[in-house]
Amino acid sequence: MSLAELLSLVNNLSQTDKLSLFKLLAAQIPDAELQVIFSASEYPIGSPYDATEAASILMQMIQDDQETSTHA
Repeated sequence: MSLAELLSLVNNLSQTDKLSLFKLLAAQIPDAELQVIFSASEYPIGSPYDATEAASILMQMIQDDQETSTHA
């Protein structure tokens, strides 16, 4: 059976069955390999929370753009 055929079958499974399949497959992978798979690096994600300076700059850019569009 090809991977494409298998994926088609997996897509038709219920969420519960997909989780069961995942657990079954994970049990067959050595712990060291699972640690590599699930130990992805952390990536910082910027947040607009309390970013008042960035908000001011963005607002100024929007106002400048509106003024340019109005005068064009």
